[in-house]
Amino acid sequence: MAEKLYASWASGYTAFPETANLRTFRQGFGVTFTIPPGRSEWIHLPVPTPVIVENDRATLEKLMVLFHARQNSAIAELHVFDGPRRINTFKEMRKQGDHSQGVDSVNSFTVRQANIAFGIGATLLVVNLSASSDSEFFISGFGGDFFHNV
Repeated sequence: MAEKLYASWASGYTAFPETANLRTFRQGFGVTFTIPPGRSEWIHLPVPTPVIVENDRATLEKLMVLFHARQNSAIAELHVFDGPRRINTFKEMRKQGDHSQGVDSVNSFTVRQANIAFGIGATLLVVNLSASSDSEFFISGFGGDFFHNV
């Protein structure tokens, strides 16, 4: 058996906010969320997951989120779930800037979790650091690198 890499991605427009009435603008190349002043919002990312390949359960190596934190927005936390089970948490971050065009060291998160059972969901806590003006947070895509021993 050899370890084989499987990459699985989704378009950013499939991301959705936890707050139902958050201003959201979907386009063919991504989604923009408008975060009110001084607020934070949870944004959910359903990652397509090859849970089993040839009878072998996946290992999630890393998660990538192509984003552009505009104006005063930033990613403060990232929680990674396998179905109902939280498998990793990245906290106390302040990831800002334009990282929407490709994978880099800012938008890539090493997880290394074996035996994925149900499917990966990622949840971003996006904050607006301004107390007086809206900010925008754009996602062009997101995905994961999975390994299988097949």
